[in-house]
Amino acid sequence: MVNGNVNLRIEDPALDHRGEMRSGYGALFRNRNFMFLWVAQVFSQLADRAVFVLFVAILTAQQQAGGATSELGAAEMTSWLYVSFTIPAVVLSPVAGVFVDRWPNRAVLAGSNLARAFFVSLVSLPWVTRSPILAFALAFLLSIGAQFFGPAETSAIPRLVSKSDLYCANSLFFTTMMLALGFGFAAGEPIVSRFGLGRAHWAVAGSFLLAAVLLSFLPDNRPSASRREPWWEELRFGLEYISSNPQVFRAILKITVLFSMIITLNIIAVGLSQQVLHIQPFQFGYIVAAAGLGMGAGNFWVGHYGQRLRPSVLAYAGFSGLGLFMVLLGTLNFISTLLLPAVGIQHFSWQGAAMSVPLLLAMCVGASCAMVAVPTQAALQAAVPEDLRGKVFAAQNTAMSAASTIPVILAGLSADNLPGGVSTTLMLIGVPTLTIGGYHLLRSLRRPIGPAVSN
Repeated sequence: MVNGNVNLRIEDPALDHRGEMRSGYGALFRNRNFMFLWVAQVFSQLADRAVFVLFVAILTAQQQAGGATSELGAAEMTSWLYVSFTIPAVVLSPVAGVFVDRWPNRAVLAGSNLARAFFVSLVSLPWVTRSPILAFALAFLLSIGAQFFGPAETSAIPRLVSKSDLYCANSLFFTTMMLALGFGFAAGEPIVSRFGLGRAHWAVAGSFLLAAVLLSFLPDNRPSASRREPWWEELRFGLEYISSNPQVFRAILKITVLFSMIITLNIIAVGLSQQVLHIQPFQFGYIVAAAGLGMGAGNFWVGHYGQRLRPSVLAYAGFSGLGLFMVLLGTLNFISTLLLPAVGIQHFSWQGAAMSVPLLLAMCVGASCAMVAVPTQAALQAAVPEDLRGKVFAAQNTAMSAASTIPVILAGLSADNLPGGVSTTLMLIGVPTLTIGGYHLLRSLRRPIGPAVSN
């Protein structure tokens, strides 16, 4: 096993290993193995989001039929379903990472999708459609399969692409991940409506099955055949490795904080639509879509040009921009209710042509997120030895899942109860983010470029 500190080295981003000009995204699209992994990710993540909608539809049907779930409110029922999907992510993901490192990567990737396809197909059984307990248990099993897929997928990227293409590869993966997060839930409703509860699960299982078929074409790695320690010792070693390597620890911390802020912004978008833009709450999708568009554009820019900057500079510039644009979004309500009336402009609203201002700020928020996510994840993949990637990325998934529960609780409470509502909440998050990000950005810019750069 590998131990010791890790240095994140800066290489010439314009050249490949032969000293020739690399072709960025073109090289990835010509990489057959990477394309199998990327397309499989699209089908797997869309199905993963659609599964949640499918289970909501099943539990809702049980409520309407007067089953055991009729005693639960819609919000409580959804909360229990969310818990069923989240517990394995928080508790079992680190253990899954140990076995991801032990087992062949291709078998884990394809097997996790086959397992989820099998579990989804069980939805048609009458015991599941009639029993909320069995439905929650099935959701729990589905989530276990996802905990193996996540770290195995992230571990496969640096094995299938060259180090110089990690920025482009991660920009594509983050783009599709965010699209799946934004549109995967929306795709679930048409599937249920089109096929009905009796057949919708086959469409979702088919997506998992197709992902498994694509992943079966990947070249396999060769896990070390040396004598294995007990899994809990390997888990302890993986956690010690993270804690003893400041660069790796900081990279995971950055990704976790960023993911927490993305979840927070998705929650706040509903209140922002209602309190600031004065549109219907269900129209918050405009804000989310604008942020997603900005993230896609940011991912493309970072993949093509971001490697000219040090990862730490790019990431802290992203955090600074994220804080700045959140503050600017938070000032919109104060501008329309306090500043403009003071200069004689009454009854102003951020609608019509003025809607372009909040949408542009949301796009800038998304682009700032890309500046943090892509270089940080690429640097982490390049730094971690192959026989430790499963444990490290599983720990990262655990931290992200645990962090996602915090904004769910706090963001809604502050947006509904603090004076100023959403605007105050955005300022409370944005100002510290801008301050801390700007401080570290200045430190990174002043640090001389050497053979190793802390991330």
